[in-house]
Amino acid sequence: MDVNDTSQGNSSRNRFARATLSDLYKRFLSRRQNRSPSTRAQYKRTIPRFVEFAEDNDITNPVEISSPLVDAYVDHLQSEYDSDATILTYTKNARTWLRWLSQRELCDESIYRILNKEELGLTPRARDEAIPKSEATGLLHRLRRRRRGSGMHALTELLWNGGPRIGGVHSLDVPDFDPEMEELRFRHRPATGTRLKNGNENSNTAGDGERNIVLKDEVISAIQLYIETERPDVTDEYGREPLFATEYGRASRSTLRRWVYEATSCRWSPRDADDCSCDGSCNPDSNVCPESYYPHAIRRGSIVNHLSGGLRRERASERFDVSVKVIKKHYDPRTEQDRLNDRREAVKQSWN
Repeated sequence: MDVNDTSQGNSSRNRFARATLSDLYKRFLSRRQNRSPSTRAQYKRTIPRFVEFAEDNDITNPVEISSPLVDAYVDHLQSEYDSDATILTYTKNARTWLRWLSQRELCDESIYRILNKEELGLTPRARDEAIPKSEATGLLHRLRRRRRGSGMHALTELLWNGGPRIGGVHSLDVPDFDPEMEELRFRHRPATGTRLKNGNENSNTAGDGERNIVLKDEVISAIQLYIETERPDVTDEYGREPLFATEYGRASRSTLRRWVYEATSCRWSPRDADDCSCDGSCNPDSNVCPESYYPHAIRRGSIVNHLSGGLRRERASERFDVSVKVIKKHYDPRTEQDRLNDRREAVKQSWN
């Protein structure tokens, strides 16, 4: 390479280095014209989220991207989504873009290497579809017999009856549980380390994640027994008493997910299950069994089960902190005729 070639290469890198993250994302996308429409659509849906997150943290130039920023982005995704598969999609595409930047010497190679599923502990092999009522009730019956009062049992009872996001469960303290009132209180406490997806009424969010939910007797008994017998007597770094805890303090979101993976694994399948997809060689303590469900799959199943039982969309929206629009699109199991009949009865009742 002669001097002119080197000079031209340095000039090109300098020009790139002066470009904003948004400019570089657009350039990256323009170089991906030969990708499938679905791949490009995924890039458009996911990479701008990282760009926006960086810009919200006053990062506009690629040389300013750091490992703490990337780690903070992962924490942000884990507070937003319960599904490892969803988080993996966002981090995988951000990694692709960061690698493209690294190849142009615009950011350090070590940055994009942070975003791999092994490093992040993501295990997207678990099932993400709504858990059927028959499976959920059978699972809870077996946990009540064999692991009653464990954190795994109490958490699974709560997820099926209350349907909270795993981030909401992570935010709970012992005083938020009121067995006498048969309720659980979800509160947004960012100043002391925990957040709800939709914050509170004063947050700049689409809704209000703070709410009180009523619990079934079986859930109350399971949580009470867990607190009395298995919950470690610990506080977190803010002096709060986390409801779900380990010996080190508040159970992390990843710990809570592992509890769900184990609870829904082949370990707790019926002995004579013919349709079990696992040969029993897995170790649910360290791997994800093919039989396992994501926590969000139990939340989905809970919402569908409540709607199937007659809970109105508006009430479900309040209980599960999800918009009526999303419920209608993704969760409501009723047919159009069922909905028409329900509307007819509601209208007639309003005439009385």
